Amino acid sequence: MNATSLRTAPRVDAPESLSEALETVRAGLHRVAVRLRREGIAVPRLEGKLLRPVVAYAMVPPTLRSSLDDRFWSGALAVQMVHEASLLHDDILDGAPERRGAQTVVAQEGVETALVLGDHYLTGAYRAAAAAEIPEFLLAFIRAVERTVAGEIAQGRSAGARVAPDTYDAIIRGKSGELFGAAAVLGGAFSSLGDLPDRVEIGCRLGALYQRVDDLLDYCPAAKTGKPPLQDYRQGKWTWVLDLMGVEELGLQEVEIIDRLFRAAQGPPSPAERALECLRERRRAIVDTVRSLAPGDTLVEEVLDGWVSAAVDAVRDQVDTGETDASRSRAGRAVDEVRRMAGSLGGPGEWRDYFGRHARTFRFAARLFPAEAASRIAGLYAYCRFTDDLVDEPGDGDDPIVLAERLDAWRQLSRAAFEGEATGIPLLDVVLGDARTNGVSWRYPDALLEGVRMDLDDVRFADWDDLERYTFAVAGAVGGWVTQLFGLSEPELLERAHALGHGMQLTNILRDVGEDLDRGRLYLPTLLLHRHGLNKRDLVRLQVSEGPMPGEYRELIEDVMHRADEHYRKAWPGIHALPAWYGRPVAVAARAYQGIHDEIRRNGHDNLTRRASTSFAAKMSLAASGLLQRRRGG
Repeated sequence: MNATSLRTAPRVDAPESLSEALETVRAGLHRVAVRLRREGIAVPRLEGKLLRPVVAYAMVPPTLRSSLDDRFWSGALAVQMVHEASLLHDDILDGAPERRGAQTVVAQEGVETALVLGDHYLTGAYRAAAAAEIPEFLLAFIRAVERTVAGEIAQGRSAGARVAPDTYDAIIRGKSGELFGAAAVLGGAFSSLGDLPDRVEIGCRLGALYQRVDDLLDYCPAAKTGKPPLQDYRQGKWTWVLDLMGVEELGLQEVEIIDRLFRAAQGPPSPAERALECLRERRRAIVDTVRSLAPGDTLVEEVLDGWVSAAVDAVRDQVDTGETDASRSRAGRAVDEVRRMAGSLGGPGEWRDYFGRHARTFRFAARLFPAEAASRIAGLYAYCRFTDDLVDEPGDGDDPIVLAERLDAWRQLSRAAFEGEATGIPLLDVVLGDARTNGVSWRYPDALLEGVRMDLDDVRFADWDDLERYTFAVAGAVGGWVTQLFGLSEPELLERAHALGHGMQLTNILRDVGEDLDRGRLYLPTLLLHRHGLNKRDLVRLQVSEGPMPGEYRELIEDVMHRADEHYRKAWPGIHALPAWYGRPVAVAARAYQGIHDEIRRNGHDNLTRRASTSFAAKMSLAASGLLQRRRGG
């Protein structure tokens, strides 16, 4: 029985949102990915926005989505695997150092490894496509792969020369559109619908629109695309953006190109504004066609709106950052803003009070540190808390773009302080200076900054590996930072410190499920939720329903506690190995945090409407237990 039937809140049948669809897509893809990996097939991590599988799902009529099984998801995974293989190929050609905020395979392991891995993904994609057992889709898939390669070859051959508009359209339809076409036909073929050619055409048009957006973003240096701005221009790739600017041939200086795009030579609109209107028109035409296939469903519209909005935001931001008169750039304003905010925290004396107000459990344990060490811990905590608050405690009217700019400014200042530059901000100059002087790796503050950035997005984690990349960033890395700060850098000891961070952050997640839902966030892994017959909508309904938590939810929470407990167990040998002055407060902190699990159980596993907390008496008991456990050897 699904948990939604166990409590009294009525189910409301509303159109499926894009975030809900992505949750379903991730779960379906991961299920078949696990099977393929067991068969020895290399399957990429299912990261990013998964646009092509989402389009495949969105093109299925809503009334038929509940019938989708692993055959459909195998086909969707095949499309994604081809895309991932093409990304590896692009990274090799571009020499790209980063993608999706992390180092590329070619940057980490070299061209040969990236080539072989791309080949594995491509051959595995054919296995996945065959496992779908849908002949019409398989033919469309094979054709899409062939035309994707042909489109890439055609673009490569045209490098350095002007390309006619109809040739450009043919190139992007091949290199980007055809794979979307295969995705769009998948659901229709699975459901034996009779409009497969129409679906292929819609998918190709979707893909071509996506490529036009991507080509425009290449000319917006303010856009955060994960690749260097104007990279296509430097590589001699002709795109529609150059035609809008009236450029006759490649070779103009990049500054002039940017000026032409955003300047209205004979009055408004500028070429960039005309580009946006063109994208909107193409979006409207596709939506009109899709509505004829699935009246009332808005998933494809949401996908298209996201793409067009990205282009609108990039153009707007470029205009803002391009200001050179009385107003300063947004980046400069963000730096000034975080300087003011961080400066308000004052110096070490204020940091101790800040620590005491915001981290009661950890502050309780930190009392056992010697005075000098406690002061350093308070400073590190203040840095971590302030970094987190840049995203979690925004001011009125702050949108994600503003928050991202502040975080970028904070990273810039943090890196400067770490490298020995005086920023004039005590929190940075003292804390990051102390880290540098004592041999702390930049890996740790960098990971923390990236982990906080994850909270700017629609927070969803597919599985344990996915979630624990986050828990390492926001907590495990802090454990490593503290350990190195006190002169301990043995690899095994650092791994134990990371494990303690994982466990404590999972406990935090357990304690705050309800509060996080109120913020639109859900950190519990999607696959774990599905294993217990739950999804985010169920949890939202449980928040407003009467009665005890249903069995499915209690079992879910117990699974997360078990995972956290495994990390605590892994951490204890490291706690035992620490010097006594350091090991005692860490032991107390570990037991005090783990004790929150018992409070959650006492609350009937209700962490949706209640926040578990331990009394002072309970903390004292847990502290004694932690000290005894350490004395006995962990």
